[in-house]
Amino acid sequence: MRIRIALIFSMLLLTSAADTQPAATGPSDAVAVLTGQLDAPEFGVRELAEKKLSDMGPDIEPRLRQALAMNPSDEARTRLTDLLAHLDDAKALHARVTLHYSNAPVKTILDDFAAQAGGDLGIGDPSVATFIAGRVASVDLDNAGFWPALRAVGDASGLKPWIGQSGLTLAPELGRAIMQINFDSPYARSAGGFFIVPRVCQELRMFYYDGNQASGMMTLTVNVIPEPKLHVLGAMGMDWVKECVDDKGNSLLAQGVNPRFLMPRMMIARGPRQWFWPLAANLREVPGMGSKIARLRGELNLSVQTRGQVFEINDVSHARNLTTSDGQMNVTVLSCSKMGLNYRLDLAMSGMGINMGDPSVQDFINSVELIDDQGEIVARQSVIPQLRVNGVPGVPATLNLTIIFQPTQNTPAKLRWEKTLEQKKLSVPFELDDLPLP
Repeated sequence: MRIRIALIFSMLLLTSAADTQPAATGPSDAVAVLTGQLDAPEFGVRELAEKKLSDMGPDIEPRLRQALAMNPSDEARTRLTDLLAHLDDAKALHARVTLHYSNAPVKTILDDFAAQAGGDLGIGDPSVATFIAGRVASVDLDNAGFWPALRAVGDASGLKPWIGQSGLTLAPELGRAIMQINFDSPYARSAGGFFIVPRVCQELRMFYYDGNQASGMMTLTVNVIPEPKLHVLGAMGMDWVKECVDDKGNSLLAQGVNPRFLMPRMMIARGPRQWFWPLAANLREVPGMGSKIARLRGELNLSVQTRGQVFEINDVSHARNLTTSDGQMNVTVLSCSKMGLNYRLDLAMSGMGINMGDPSVQDFINSVELIDDQGEIVARQSVIPQLRVNGVPGVPATLNLTIIFQPTQNTPAKLRWEKTLEQKKLSVPFELDDLPLP
């Protein structure tokens, strides 16, 4: 009897102890724990808590604002404010896509996706209209990032993502495209709104007859594609490779001045705010070199637009010498004419010190769009500087441009461009691994 009573008493003690133990920390509780660590005595704890909260993404914004309203310490307030500012930047710079459609017209899905993605994506092209006519599809996305959303919409619609003359497009076939985006590449990565795809590593071997020496180098090319909402203005630095180590621990970075570059001339404009970069880096061969690049750390340093103002010139197909000012320069439509199947737009841009290298001119060229009478963006083919008229000192100079747009079944209606009012530096670190060496 005593043994039985003792066992029952022990079980009651265990049950009582279990009842007083703290519950397992779930996802929502983790936010509370981490916000509580933002003013911890140890600097490392504070830093790690802020990083973990940042990695949780936009879903925790209400919890962060709630914590900020609870009169936190100065340290916690500063870190919460920084986290919320980071989330605001992310919403301004990056698309989040929510689509819930079941057996809906593909055209409806594409229109909704393009509106949320912040880019045209070529869905107004006649080849796309013909391909999707009468088709229905289902797609279910809730607050997805742009690249997973692009893949899901492409799979649902049967369209493929390409880099074309007008930037990132969804199309049924190659057509005017340059390169298909391969989401199935085992080497591709997405980071900070960019899709990063290693393309080729080419070996160059040399033999020096005077010293009986042999040496070799390799050129690695990596393509970088920004999502449409990320309005990239230009590169802030040339040195994008930070570390490159093979699977035996050898550094493959070239000695001395290593021509690793991210040059403005390498940034190929494929449409309004649509860029495509073939980054390149020279790597060295080393004795006993491994068979793979085990780790490549890179960093993109760019300037991006955070606030802009849109300007338009209406009835562009009939415009002759029609001028609009954006406050910094005057843009005049000289003529809009048919050139074969394409449309040709001749423009004059005038202002103090105007030339092709002027930031306001580059801003115009990077963002200018031709809109037809159905509200669709007409794909741009090329921008050709025609003539620069030098003014005397104190008198505005004039730069003439010709922009060729691809064929459209509709009538050009308006010219639209965006002037950058605010910009910021964006640093995007990324890593690639297990890349085979030649």
